[in-house]
Amino acid sequence: MIEQFKLLRSVGQFDYISGSTRTSLTPFSLIYGENGRGKTTLASILRSLAINEPSIVSERHRLGATQPPHVVIEEEAEQYVFVNGAWSKSLPRLAVFDDNFVSSNVCSGIELQPSHRQSMHELILGKQGVELSSKLQGHVNRIESHNSALRDLGDDIPAGARGPFKVD
Repeated sequence: MIEQFKLLRSVGQFDYISGSTRTSLTPFSLIYGENGRGKTTLASILRSLAINEPSIVSERHRLGATQPPHVVIEEEAEQYVFVNGAWSKSLPRLAVFDDNFVSSNVCSGIELQPSHRQSMHELILGKQGVELSSKLQGHVNRIESHNSALRDLGDDIPAGARGPFKVD
């Protein structure tokens, strides 16, 4: 359980916050607040820590900050430190359910582009399922393209040359 954000410096909404009070996150915690208060930044920091992807924090370097991002998180008497563009260690048992999680793991058809309208009845959960769905859609697109080309070729055969036969 994360017990404290000891330091948040030069990342997202946080210029410099040094935690003197404990803000424990339970195994199931909800972070909420007004827009622009740092919820997405906290989610990004936690996701970066969970998957050990330092670029997630580095990309959120606070505009105008002279110092690089620096984060210190305390969890069960251990410290996880982000400094010099890297985490001291990761926390893989941590899971963050935010917009990024939904985008990576849920295919819902919410984006209403023409190609998505066909899939609005689908709900696919899990990163592997979303990847497989994407591969399947690629195969479907190739088959549709091939069938369209066959129809065009069939249309090019004059009716008199077909005789009693159909193009099929």
